Amino acid sequence: MIESKNDASRNLEKALQELEQAKQRVANEKKKQNEKKRKAENHHKYIMGGIIVKYFPDCYRYDEGELNRILSVALQTRECQQIISKIKSEGRETTPPQSNPTNAENESEGGTE
Repeated sequence: MIESKNDASRNLEKALQELEQAKQRVANEKKKQNEKKRKAENHHKYIMGGIIVKYFPDCYRYDEGELNRILSVALQTRECQQIISKIKSEGRETTPPQSNPTNAENESEGGTE
């Protein structure tokens, strides 16, 4: 009787230890996924910032609020809206849908350099 209780206690301890290890693996995987997402977002921000500097080299003279105003007005012009529509329609005609977003990012990187 005492031996079976000891076995039950050992089995319970082992199960609890495995549970903690599984929780740690889940936490580590979530951390990796968040890090991957953060890196992708930061890379995208870096590329977008580079595009702004490329076509608007004076951008460093303005603070964030002023740049927001400038870009919002520029993007609302009829010419800009026409170009955006044209690019969207070209993209739909020539680009098959991709399930892997990292491939789309890599392709867009090649076009900006």
